Amino acid sequence: MASKKLGGKSNTAIHDKNLWPTVKYGRGNQIVWGCMASSGFGKFHFIDCIMNKYVYLDILKRNLRQSASKLGISGHFKLYQDKDSKHTADICKLWVLYHCPSVIKTHAPSPNLNPIEHVWDYSQQKLRAPNF
Repeated sequence: MASKKLGGKSNTAIHDKNLWPTVKYGRGNQIVWGCMASSGFGKFHFIDCIMNKYVYLDILKRNLRQSASKLGISGHFKLYQDKDSKHTADICKLWVLYHCPSVIKTHAPSPNLNPIEHVWDYSQQKLRAPNF
């Protein structure tokens, strides 16, 4: 991932002052785990319970490899994670170490750095659009 230059300094793009927070609560929302590649979308997993490291690990075990296979990227995909406590839990980090070819870790859950946020935004726009 290339670093942006802001104000003439390199490696400042992921500083807190340059990030926009995401809203992770609200009425009528659904928590979804999903993945994407240039070839399309992988499996979506709808979460109907309180997320913790065990739920997250189970989602990875059930969905990540199957999605990579479906997308034709089994041997060379990159798992994109922020520093959420579920992502950094030892049991999850250990599983990822042995099952993911590469991991991209971000500084914070910011929509301008997280490409999947654009997919969620597009999905919401489609869901709210009137059906003609």
